[in-house]
Amino acid sequence: GYGGVFPVDMVAVEESFAATTTRAASGEDSGDGFSTTNVQVVGIDEPDLVKTDGDRIFVVAQGIIHWIDASGDKPRIVATHELGGWGQQLFLSGDTLLVTTSGGGTIEPFADIAYPGHSERTVLTEIDVSEPGKMTVVRTLMLDGTVLSSRLIGDTARIVLRSGPVGFDWSYPEGSGIKAEREATERNKELIRRSTIENWVPWYVLEVRAAGTSSDGPLLSCDRVGYPDQFAGLTMLSVMTIDLSDGLAPNGVGLLADGETVYASAESLYVATSPWRWWPEARSGDGLTTHIHRFDISGEDQASYVASGQVEGILHSQFALDEHEGILRVVVTDGADWRRGSEVPETSVVALDTVRDRLVEVGSVGGLGKNERVYSVRFIEDKAYVVTFRQVDPLYVVDMSDPTNPTVEGELKINGYSSYLHPIGEDILLGVGQDATEQGRVLGTQVSVFDVSDPENPIRMSRLTFEDAYSEAEWDHHAFLWWPADEIVILPIQRWSWDERNETEKHYAGAVVVKATSQRVEKLGEIEHPSQSDPECEECWWWTEPIMRSVIIGDSLFTISQTGVMVSDLDTLEQEEWLRF
Repeated sequence: GYGGVFPVDMVAVEESFAATTTRAASGEDSGDGFSTTNVQVVGIDEPDLVKTDGDRIFVVAQGIIHWIDASGDKPRIVATHELGGWGQQLFLSGDTLLVTTSGGGTIEPFADIAYPGHSERTVLTEIDVSEPGKMTVVRTLMLDGTVLSSRLIGDTARIVLRSGPVGFDWSYPEGSGIKAEREATERNKELIRRSTIENWVPWYVLEVRAAGTSSDGPLLSCDRVGYPDQFAGLTMLSVMTIDLSDGLAPNGVGLLADGETVYASAESLYVATSPWRWWPEARSGDGLTTHIHRFDISGEDQASYVASGQVEGILHSQFALDEHEGILRVVVTDGADWRRGSEVPETSVVALDTVRDRLVEVGSVGGLGKNERVYSVRFIEDKAYVVTFRQVDPLYVVDMSDPTNPTVEGELKINGYSSYLHPIGEDILLGVGQDATEQGRVLGTQVSVFDVSDPENPIRMSRLTFEDAYSEAEWDHHAFLWWPADEIVILPIQRWSWDERNETEKHYAGAVVVKATSQRVEKLGEIEHPSQSDPECEECWWWTEPIMRSVIIGDSLFTISQTGVMVSDLDTLEQEEWLRF
């Protein structure tokens, strides 16, 4: 039942629209002259491949953490630390790095053995970076299961883990026939009847490096595990709380439910799943149902399970969830059960309130994007902006000021679509997606500026298309960087095309810098990292490693790929340094 998902002290989080475009949590100027990770909610950090505090940049590339000292006149790589596993993600809090790794951590003597019953596991690593140029592993915490995502508020990290039942030595029919099948079934039922808490919650192994000690046990006790009233799967969702100022510790709260999508506000953490893959109970009529579970994370203590509910339809991404003034707003597309040939899908915006231990629908509006699927969503205060696409791109503006009666105020139909929306000013949205023909054939990465000051009449003010290109920012918002001080956007770009006349291909991988104002978008320049080749193959072609992230510190732009970091002058985009990993 594993889905293979690898990829997640405030007074108020939900500021005004204008504040959203100037705060560091949107990947912008931190107030100290450096950019941070582009995240969904102001003040709530998300894990990523790159973290910086303006003096230090930590990068995960090729399974290795690289420490770049950016405090002097000339940036330099001062330390590295090799990691196991894959899918590494970072948090930085003060002088502590928290690294989340999928896989790895295999117990000896099974390191090189693929044995029956092997299951997914996660390793959390606490690294001390207080001593210049030295990374010291303090603790490691190995767990059954897969991390869905995590969030960091101040020093408090919330890690959402999904794990399946473990330790069952299942019986299989001994030979053919109904009798053998029934006997095996009864033996398996008896295994479940005799199961204990250790079979249903993840097991942990905590190692303290300095003391040379280790401990292990079940992550959750019985009194920290709940289940929703309606069956939601046999996996265990564990929400761990880690105080990075105090180090790794095995604790958390669990819910017997499946999970896929994680969203967090300052008060609540929501885990949603659309379990159409294998649970017949997930379907209601011909449609599909998304289960949503709410946890309270308003304090610094352990999270607590609050409520569960469901909505008809499936989610597009974490941006389809948003909490505002205690109400959860959700964008879902229903009627999408292609296996049953159900009705034409359409999208709805639904408002849910918490009533005791249930998330209850209090209002909704439907009819958006009939026979189209959602490509992007952005909630900003009492407005929802929804983009759907099949042949043209309708941008819907939904008024959520009265959650019991949401209404569609306006709609803009244009060719192409925006798969990521970002506020860049008062009533100004920037969209990143694909240009397209009237028939829906995509043409290349498109950057658009929308004026939504009149909700009934949203207008696209300007657009810029990069032919035959695509950008990682179209599906991963962490790759997007908006720098409001200079009104510039930095996007990773890849481009490929084939010249049939000359029978040659053209390939480009780099980053594009775009000037974006309320009136227009224009290209300022491109950055490309040095080409690579296989030194053992003279006939092999050269390639350029794609740029995956960008960071601004002072007057310098740092672009980061798997092979190194290029430092460029922010004004001229001229190369200043190339640091090869």
